[in-house]
Amino acid sequence: MTEKPKTVQRHLTPAASPSDLRHPAADVFFEVFSLARMRGELLGETLLQPGQLLQQAAGGACFHVIQDAGCQLRLDGNDETTRLVPGDILFVPHGQAHQLHSAADASPGLPARITSGVFRFEGGCGQALIQGLPGVLQVSCQGEDPSDLIGSREWLSLTVAAMQKEVRNPSIGSTIMLSRIIDLMFIWAVRHWLAHAPQGISGWIAALRDPLVGQALALLHAEPGAAWSVERLAGLVNQSRSNLAQRFTHLVGQSPMRYLMHWRMQLAGQRLQTSSLRISQIAEQLGYESEAAFSRAFRREFGVAPSEYRSQA
Repeated sequence: MTEKPKTVQRHLTPAASPSDLRHPAADVFFEVFSLARMRGELLGETLLQPGQLLQQAAGGACFHVIQDAGCQLRLDGNDETTRLVPGDILFVPHGQAHQLHSAADASPGLPARITSGVFRFEGGCGQALIQGLPGVLQVSCQGEDPSDLIGSREWLSLTVAAMQKEVRNPSIGSTIMLSRIIDLMFIWAVRHWLAHAPQGISGWIAALRDPLVGQALALLHAEPGAAWSVERLAGLVNQSRSNLAQRFTHLVGQSPMRYLMHWRMQLAGQRLQTSSLRISQIAEQLGYESEAAFSRAFRREFGVAPSEYRSQA
């Protein structure tokens, strides 16, 4: 008689979140980036021959991927140039006018192939992501920085290769894939800059790496509807009220309670647009004692009542 095989019972457990593995502020970035709704779009490729110049007018945020040969970047109003080599990714988050021109030692007949695009943020949190970033974010596939994570350059090279494949062989979903690839490249550029930026810089993203403010932000984002006060927040991060308030305001650009109110309103806007929750339910979830108080705060933030905001979605 053939013996029946034994059934093996497996109990699957969810993987640890990035905040569990790395830093409690990792989820803060994820939440804000998600609500910012970044949208990237390719404009096309330019072959920059030796002696030629590519002029980008001031306007929306843009990016360039350098291939085949090197070139140089100069921001308008700045005499300094930045040398770019094949594989470099360059973001200009504030949309400054700039020029790309062939390197002085460029080989005749070998043009730099530059893939360019634009990106924007359709959500209200986009300004927080841009605030504090430098005029140029540059990351290189060919860098030899010993502090670089193992495999990071290879990962970035594969990402650029995936983008080039979608450009040359577009198919179903290519527009979506390219937008997501641009998301990844932007996040990588921000991460690379933050890892090498000097201490003391301000801005919301820079605040995430600060042990004190990063922890405070993580607490506020974990429970946005809780009855927060500066005193309670300071106690949880083992700091005095004045020290936390001063450091938080210096790095983030807003006081802790002002930041919390702004974040609550961003969440409220998102829930009004994407859920069928009653306005009173959203108000309660976000820590407001009455729908009237919530509506007043919402109108101050967006200029319209919650019901009108929902009808416009």
